[in-house]
Amino acid sequence: MSTAFKRNLINLDLFTDAYRVTGRASVGVGGIHAELGNPNSKYLELQDAYISRIHQPGDIIASYQVGAFRKDNINFIVLQDRRDGIPVGTQHGRSIFTRGRSINVFLTVPSFELTGEAMHEGKISAREILVQSMGSFQLVFAAKASASLYPDISYSGDLMLVHKDRIGIFCLDPNKK
Repeated sequence: MSTAFKRNLINLDLFTDAYRVTGRASVGVGGIHAELGNPNSKYLELQDAYISRIHQPGDIIASYQVGAFRKDNINFIVLQDRRDGIPVGTQHGRSIFTRGRSINVFLTVPSFELTGEAMHEGKISAREILVQSMGSFQLVFAAKASASLYPDISYSGDLMLVHKDRIGIFCLDPNKK
């Protein structure tokens, strides 16, 4: 089978306004970021989907072998391994998604506050980072998401992909370590 058509199953947690879905997505060499940017489909399909409410993360309310989720309804996706989310093997073996300076960020989406690091080359400004990052999803590395109404409920991952259209607040501190 050609490398261009190779697909892998990756584990992920997907969050909408009120739900968390744990499952597996089939992705190509471009990772989940490429799947989310695929203009030929408005949906992301998950296998072995387990659904829980944000305020009751331990209670699975439904499970299905296959589920489809509208990409524009996804607030963010959590990955435990960033290699599942970004393409590799670009110039000098380093992805264009991980070039630049690490900048601490704080952002909100419906029902969640997120913190982590964004990578950016160029002028350091919140607007520039959001405008210049590729695709509809902002990458946030070493990230943590806390439920707004239940701050003791949190999720963390090596990489979170945050839907830019769902971001309400985006702040950064380039000097904070």
